[in-house]
Amino acid sequence: MHWIDWSIVIGMLVLLLVIAVYCKRYVRSVADFLAADRLAGRYLLTVSVGFGGAISIISWWEMYYQAGFTSSWWGMINLPIGMFLALTGFIVYRFRQTRALTLAQFFEMRYSRRFRYYSGILCWVSGVLNYGIFPAITAKFIVVFFQFPTAIQLGPLSIATVQLIMLAYLALAVYIAVSGGQITIMITDFIQGSILLLAFVALMAYLLHVFSWESIVTGLSAAPPGQSKINPFDSGGEENFNLWFFLIGAFSLIYNARSWQGASGYNSAPRTPHEAQMAGIIGTWRNFVSGLCFMLIPIIAYAVLNGSGYLELAANINAELTTLDPQSQIQMTVPIFLRHTLPPGLLGIVGAIILACAISCDDTFLHSWGSILIQDVILPLRDKPITPEKRLRLIRLSIVGVALFAFVFSSFFELKNYILMYFALTGAIYLGGAGVVIIGGLYWKYGTTAAAFTALTVGTVLGFGGIVIEQLWQPIAVNLLKCFPDSAWLLSHQEHFPINGQYVYFFAMLTATISYIVISLAGQRRSFNMDKLLHRGAYAVSGDVVHGDEPETVRPGRMAKLFKLLGLTEEFTRFERFLFYATLVWTLAWWLLFLAGCLVRCFHDIADASWSRFWWLQTMLSFGLGSVCSIWIFCGGLRDSLQLFRDLKHRKIDRTDDGSV
Repeated sequence: MHWIDWSIVIGMLVLLLVIAVYCKRYVRSVADFLAADRLAGRYLLTVSVGFGGAISIISWWEMYYQAGFTSSWWGMINLPIGMFLALTGFIVYRFRQTRALTLAQFFEMRYSRRFRYYSGILCWVSGVLNYGIFPAITAKFIVVFFQFPTAIQLGPLSIATVQLIMLAYLALAVYIAVSGGQITIMITDFIQGSILLLAFVALMAYLLHVFSWESIVTGLSAAPPGQSKINPFDSGGEENFNLWFFLIGAFSLIYNARSWQGASGYNSAPRTPHEAQMAGIIGTWRNFVSGLCFMLIPIIAYAVLNGSGYLELAANINAELTTLDPQSQIQMTVPIFLRHTLPPGLLGIVGAIILACAISCDDTFLHSWGSILIQDVILPLRDKPITPEKRLRLIRLSIVGVALFAFVFSSFFELKNYILMYFALTGAIYLGGAGVVIIGGLYWKYGTTAAAFTALTVGTVLGFGGIVIEQLWQPIAVNLLKCFPDSAWLLSHQEHFPINGQYVYFFAMLTATISYIVISLAGQRRSFNMDKLLHRGAYAVSGDVVHGDEPETVRPGRMAKLFKLLGLTEEFTRFERFLFYATLVWTLAWWLLFLAGCLVRCFHDIADASWSRFWWLQTMLSFGLGSVCSIWIFCGGLRDSLQLFRDLKHRKIDRTDDGSV
């Protein structure tokens, strides 16, 4: 890296530290620390949350390198679901209406205190196991990208560089999380997200300039039959990221909307329920550049390494990859490709993004899992209340404890599969049953506490069982082969568990849903007071009520009822209505194009050349529109950040608002 690159990276780290120190002064209550006192605006939320950390970027690069453009095609299955979630504010709107600071606090309000700490324990265990691999993979990413030595000699001791990097960046993430809580996390995540949005525009422009579309297509055409990176109808040989992967993902998008609590502070932070809904709608437009960049970078990397147009570059990259272990080769292919490709300046920006994503993701997870352990497990077991100062002290200590666990876990745990598959398995410990408990609690007044206990337990047993079997599969297979030495099925699957994490996850969700419905209907029916839970009618909170700048303009009738069902209410202003309709039309247009493509393919083959032209048009359109949207959303986020500081400075502090019921 050039000195210009190092200057950019160091400048980013200094900026994050300065912001952390500045934001610390605004934390004066538990609600401040956990949810920024519920004062976040829509653009700030849109930019800050959703990009994920360095490990998320690696996992997406893994998937797209493996599946190519075909994953984007089958991902269109989810378009109507994503549109429905964004427009209606499904889960997001009603959860914000509860005014709960954590999901388990809502569980106590809806079900019982025992269910609160039971769900809190499962959520925390699932979360810290899921987070446990973050430091090692992120540190390995940093070491490989920045070309640090694998070990540092201190006298007679040889210390692995990965361990030192883990300590350094975890220490910075812990400081940000404990200093200003959700306030600091949101602002630092906004800085990271803004740079990410704007840098992606420059990165895409450079890569598409250096690598011609023809050379990219030629390299992708080298994929073996049945594993096409261009033609989605010739990708049936892909074992992991195939059609079923995306179908299960489509189901889980609704089932587990906002169930995962890795960013729990963001769920409670919106200024009003309507702000939470609008953040989801605006997020649809934010994803143009980010989604395109996450997909196109690994696709270009595959084309370079497998095509014939860049043999020297491919040879240099492959030579470096051979020095890594097999699992690291899969994870580090795209980072090494970028390091061999980008010029000074742009390389430094990508390096700064890697560090910023690592820190911003980890401080968010540390904040969430640390606060959940105290708020939803330990303190609900106490009969006596504690002061806000002591509560905050316990949460900060818990955050440090989660970081120490992650460091130790990362040092010893060996990942044996794709990152997304590990996420699916560890998430199933909690997510297998959490989705139906949340949906039933917010939208069905007859859901019972017994049903919630049953559904969450079923999801946990199936999810955890899948993890154990996958990790111990090789010795299990060896012992089974001793009993059934002629089994062709065992012989062909002795290296890897044949049911990947995505299928285990789906089975857990389905079984938990059936359990919740059956148990609720089998017991004594009692109607829960949903108005009190959601602060509606006589229980309304004046600060959460929003009115648009014009009366309802849609004529009464079927269309009006349809739009209201989709989330268009009297809270929307003129510009918000425009965004609503634009999101609806844009999403449906792409989905209808997807259906038309599938229908045409049923009767006629579509040549790879036609698919190549389609992907080029989609790339150019997304890049152009996404560039404009990135600037618009960045300006809105900057305005919301300044407004957040003004509101925090002048608001009235409520010391009783600490997550207790």
